[in-house]
Amino acid sequence: MFISILLGVLIFSYAIFTIYRFIKRSKMGKCAGCELSKNCAGSCSTSPIKEKNPIN
Repeated sequence: MFISILLGVLIFSYAIFTIYRFIKRSKMGKCAGCELSKNCAGSCSTSPIKEKNPIN
């Protein structure tokens, strides 16, 4: 019984932590909330990177 309660508390607290972290990052904005924001050289777009064609 004790183990069931402990597992329930752990799962519930992890869910609350995950929701809190999601809300905190969504308030930061698109680029600031990104995991790669410190090393990013892109324009923070979700589209794939297109290579430039040197012939054209």
